[in-house]
Amino acid sequence: MREIDPTTGLALGTFGLSKLQDQDRSFHAIVRPNGEVIDISDRYPNSQAIYSDWARTFDALNDLNSRESHAGRNVGEFRPLPPTDYPQIFGAGSNYRKHAAEMYTYNKGDYQKSRLPGEDDESFYKRNLEFVEQRRAKGMPFIWLATHGSLVGANDDVPLPQIGANHDWEAELCLVLAGGAPRYMDPEEAHEHIAGYTIVNDMHTGELFSRDDIKWNADWIAKSPPGFKPVGPYVVPRQFFPDIDDLVIKLWVNGELKQDWPVNDMIFSSEHYVAYASERLKILPGDLLMTGSPPGNGAFHNQFLVPGDTMDIEISYLGRQRNRLVSEPGAEGRTPHYGLPIFDFDTNAA
Repeated sequence: MREIDPTTGLALGTFGLSKLQDQDRSFHAIVRPNGEVIDISDRYPNSQAIYSDWARTFDALNDLNSRESHAGRNVGEFRPLPPTDYPQIFGAGSNYRKHAAEMYTYNKGDYQKSRLPGEDDESFYKRNLEFVEQRRAKGMPFIWLATHGSLVGANDDVPLPQIGANHDWEAELCLVLAGGAPRYMDPEEAHEHIAGYTIVNDMHTGELFSRDDIKWNADWIAKSPPGFKPVGPYVVPRQFFPDIDDLVIKLWVNGELKQDWPVNDMIFSSEHYVAYASERLKILPGDLLMTGSPPGNGAFHNQFLVPGDTMDIEISYLGRQRNRLVSEPGAEGRTPHYGLPIFDFDTNAA
């Protein structure tokens, strides 16, 4: 285990990249484990400049960090913004063994269609875990897309939408991708195209996800309301992590630990996800790839988020998030036209 500076949650001997804001401006910066800030905006005015040629950028930033004897200001003086500018956001679906088996066992709706008559939860869970292992051996990753408008900073308030009540959390390790990624990568070469790692909370509203009026049932836009992707505060370069298997994801709601799970329970590794993305999409510098959530989300605990709640997330060596849940501002007096996806027609017709 590496020693962590409690000021930032970063490991000694590393640094993070952050986008910071004060009353005057926003800028990209190196953040040291002790909280010292080195402004890099003169060389790197945006994240495109940082991540386009990542190998060269890392060497330059590492050299700058070692040469700067003291940086004047501390990270606590600033508001952390999402650390990359206008990224594409890729999400991994069902990528932790235990979480996937729990969802297939306990979630309602279509998940229950494969339950045998009279089958208890224990037996159903065991079968679902076997299915997950088959998917790992014979299947492939699954990616969905989120919107840039869902991003907020690591300490920002998160507005809860008027529609739905099952507002849920999912703490995740997030990859920040480097420029120059080729199409059709092999997993073995994909590691070089990961620039670094950050934290994301992949929130969603459960009732908005299932749709009976469309044959494919899922409405992924339920994961992209404004503010439903708190991200950051730091991107920690992958060069500091030859192996990420010892990283642990933790999430608390109102001080109560809800998620506590190692990254090494992934069904498909980070490298497999990057390779899969390169087959299906064009990867751009600074894109975000969320790698899936471990077990312990709100649906499992039968507890959902309400205004006034606070979420804290920690991932080993990557820092911390703290977000407060608030009522959606600016929506007073306005009523949703469509609301919840509830339908009274025959879904078996046609």
